[in-house]
Amino acid sequence: MNNQIKQNITECQNIIEHIRNSINDGKCNFCPKCKELTSLYNALNKLSISIKSDLPIEEQYIQAYLPALVGVSQVNAYDFGGIIAMINIIRAKCNLTNDKQKNIFISHSSKDKAIVQLFVDDVLQLGAGIKPEQIFCTSIEDMGIKNGDDIRKHIHQNIKNADYSFLLISNNYKKSEICLNEMGAVWAYGNNVKLYLLPNTNFDCIGWLCNTRIAERIDSSIALDELHEQLQQHYSLHNTSIKSWSRLREKFLREIRTI
Repeated sequence: MNNQIKQNITECQNIIEHIRNSINDGKCNFCPKCKELTSLYNALNKLSISIKSDLPIEEQYIQAYLPALVGVSQVNAYDFGGIIAMINIIRAKCNLTNDKQKNIFISHSSKDKAIVQLFVDDVLQLGAGIKPEQIFCTSIEDMGIKNGDDIRKHIHQNIKNADYSFLLISNNYKKSEICLNEMGAVWAYGNNVKLYLLPNTNFDCIGWLCNTRIAERIDSSIALDELHEQLQQHYSLHNTSIKSWSRLREKFLREIRTI
């Protein structure tokens, strides 16, 4: 239940942020029928349905707000304060405010940090628009474990709560007992698992994983395009144009060949 609400909240917040940024950047054309307001209407309606049984008062507030999105030709960037406040209330009541919870977990060998850093920067953050606080990656500062945290407990908690778990497989990965333990935990929780083979790793060298058809090469432009589209759709992101994404993808592919 909470996962669905969390996904609906994220979709609403991303649409609102996109609309506000478009207005502030002068990119909004104030169309007679705004597609983004229609998208927000649909996203809020989904959120309303998902909380109806548990949060009837908040559900009624959202339903009362929806007509304000219909037939609007011009909107102010600050017109969303009330609905943003209500979304934050819903998030708090559903215990979705844990700052330590991440959306994306990256399982990798620390010896592959250079490639992992490029993947996080160019593909996930700049390319797809994933925020740093949404990513758990132990090799990158501010994305891993803080001093004083129980390492094993923290890793398993982030695997359990992740929307996506990335397994970045390499020869270094297969030689690491910690990495193989993470791999087992990822499969046990059954979240969206994405396997990527790093350069110089063969399909027949993944170890105990038999179904190699689910693995993609991280240096495949087709695989990266598919991932970009999935993340954009899942999180309702509007981060980059096709040209911008293509440029970032090619930069990533060029640079990992030199590592």
